[in-house]
Order: sequence, then C-alpha cells, then structure tokens
Amino acid sequence: MKRILVVSQQNACRSQMAEGWLKYYGSGVAQIDSVGVVPTQLDLYAANAMTEAVIDISRYRAKGVNQVAGNEYDYVIILSDDIKHVLPVFKGNPRVYEYPFPNVAQLELEEDAKKKAYADLRDELENFCFDFIHQKIKPLM
Repeated sequence: MKRILVVSQQNACRSQMAEGWLKYYGSGVAQIDSVGVVPTQLDLYAANAMTEAVIDISRYRAKGVNQVAGNEYDYVIILSDDIKHVLPVFKGNPRVYEYPFPNVAQLELEEDAKKKAYADLRDELENFCFDFIHQKIKPLM
C-alpha cells in the first residue's frame, strides 16, 4: 500500500478535495492524508462541491503538517505555491510533486460564480487525482 500526503496552505479546500478524490481512485492501493501549513477548518463550499460529485468530505478535519512530520510517505503532493520551503523533511525518501492549483477561497465572487469556481476546481482536481493514481500507483492496463 502506497502512502500519499497532500499539502496545501490551510488544509481547508484544495488538499481536502484532493484527499477525497485520491481515496476514491486509490481505494485499496493507497493510504491518503492531507495537511496544511497553517490549518484552518474545512471550507463548506469545497465540501458542497464534492458532495455534488458524490464524494463526502464533510467530516474531514484540517490537520497541520506537524501532525504527520514523523510519518513516512511514498509521495508528497504540494498544491499551493511557495510552501515547499516550510515543510519538514519527511522520513524515508518520498517523491515530492508540486502542482499548484488556484486558491478559489481567496476570490471575491458573487454566489453563483463562487459555486462555479469551486465546481471547476473540483473537476480539475478529479482529473489530476485520477491521472496521478493511474500513472504512479495503479496502471489502468
């Protein structure tokens, strides 16, 4: 079983959504954790967007990177810009990938546009997670 850590700035939106998708596509072959550099609480827009895709992350809780610093991972996926330099050195020799996704929570948008931005992010993360699992962990063929 491969171990994957997903890291973002706050562990409120992007990393939580990615955790949901990676658990879905990596079921049975990967153990997934997500953390933030400065953890806050789950973004309800993110949870609602995922629920629309039938992935329930409503019970996920934000965790800090210090909570997993002693764990060993095969892969570390960084979804935020400019946070790699503040991450601890993880045990073992994990492969580190940086794939920054936009922080839609920071956008000042009207309600409908905000929901669409979260849905777009959800779909982009789904495609990314599907590809990551099937290219790195569990080939389709």
